[in-house]
Amino acid sequence: MFIIDFDDTLFNTHDFKYERLEAVKTLGVSEEAYWETYKQARNDEDGTFTYSDELHAEKLGEKKFDKEKVLEALQGVNNKMNSFLHDGAIELLEFLKQKNKEMILLSLGQKSFQELKTRESGVYDYFDRVFMVDDTKEHILEKIFKDTKQDVALFINDKVEETKELHNAFPNMNVVLKVSDNFSVEEYKKGGFTFFKTLAEIKEYVQEKS
Repeated sequence: MFIIDFDDTLFNTHDFKYERLEAVKTLGVSEEAYWETYKQARNDEDGTFTYSDELHAEKLGEKKFDKEKVLEALQGVNNKMNSFLHDGAIELLEFLKQKNKEMILLSLGQKSFQELKTRESGVYDYFDRVFMVDDTKEHILEKIFKDTKQDVALFINDKVEETKELHNAFPNMNVVLKVSDNFSVEEYKKGGFTFFKTLAEIKEYVQEKS
């Protein structure tokens, strides 16, 4: 089976967040205020993911910005969600779909916002099962492997440290990483996993291994 992450793996979340910054800058929101309120909206005190357009707009509203205009600006970026897919994302998903193995999307974040992103970007329907996780991925992987009565899968992700932790918990899981703009190539080299800069290269890698 194929287990695939969404943010910064299939979807360029890095650019998506910066595009939203540019949208609210037109309302007078500074970069500092944007990132400060983004962090406030991202997680609650327990570390649970809580981010949504509405919550971010509310946090900026507390700083005396026009909440409704902020919300409109953020949602305006959502309207072009599929433009943030990484090159080769659809081609990779179509290729994997032809393998007739279960395809699972495992996405970390606030559930309704993650569903919005995955549906509007056009990847949602490629998957047999979709998990939106607002805490950690480990207990979902445990459920997946228990349900399928196997522990072998190809896991495609972008985060090195998160992947290390998950691989330690599920050592039979094969891993390939997509390089994200959030981390240096050196971090990927030190991680010890196979990694590629593009999804086209990941597709070729899977093809060679098949």
